[in-house]
Amino acid sequence: MKRISKLGLSIIVSAAISPTAFCGADAFRPSPEQQVKLGKRVADALRKQEHVLPASDPRVKTLRRVARRILATFDERDAVWEYSFDVIDSKEVNAFALPGGSTFFFTGLLDRIKTEDELAGVLGHELTHVRKQHWAYAYADSERRNLGLTVLLMAVRANSNIANLAGLTNEVVFDLPFSRKHETEADDGGFDASIAAGYNPEGLADTFEMLRQVVKDGAPPEFFSDHPDDKNRIKRIEDKISASGRNFPAQVPIDY
Repeated sequence: MKRISKLGLSIIVSAAISPTAFCGADAFRPSPEQQVKLGKRVADALRKQEHVLPASDPRVKTLRRVARRILATFDERDAVWEYSFDVIDSKEVNAFALPGGSTFFFTGLLDRIKTEDELAGVLGHELTHVRKQHWAYAYADSERRNLGLTVLLMAVRANSNIANLAGLTNEVVFDLPFSRKHETEADDGGFDASIAAGYNPEGLADTFEMLRQVVKDGAPPEFFSDHPDDKNRIKRIEDKISASGRNFPAQVPIDY
């Protein structure tokens, strides 16, 4: 998942389009139902274009088993999302969750992940992007910037959802980045989901450290195109572990 933009407006205009003007809604943000529809469309295209491993592959079985443990920690209010978990046979060190819940891991990343706890941390991180609708917020910000003040004020007066995703190319899903705030929120989600599912949250920190080592060995992995290499992120996770004062179970090695 990718890049984000901010709209700069004067104080007067900002007041005119404040959240209260929308009665708590954002006319430019795609609804959860729209996100599911778009994500499924892109996922179907990926399954046709990429070498997706069969359900019988051990890596797919492991991914889906760990994902079920993570999903079991979510409350029923997330029922609108339609989760799926697939593995693409590629050397790219990457993973992403599409809007709506379709999630893909590349073998280039899975082959470097050593424990179920590391996998759980990445899954929790990516699924937080889905549950918090980070792509939809990035899309709304981009539309506000591109459409301009006149359409913004019209949307305020209409107080309705004007997001139209039918004409979007699939690439748009990957071309919007997340803000640092959203990445931090996803890190927290991965941390919390790991603990709730009975995993060791140190796995998430270990994964980010592994990715930093990949960068040292050559070109940055695709995963870092939207997850900036930041030592402070690793330290923040480790600080949260220390602050919890809890003893977590030993990490479980993956044996494909």
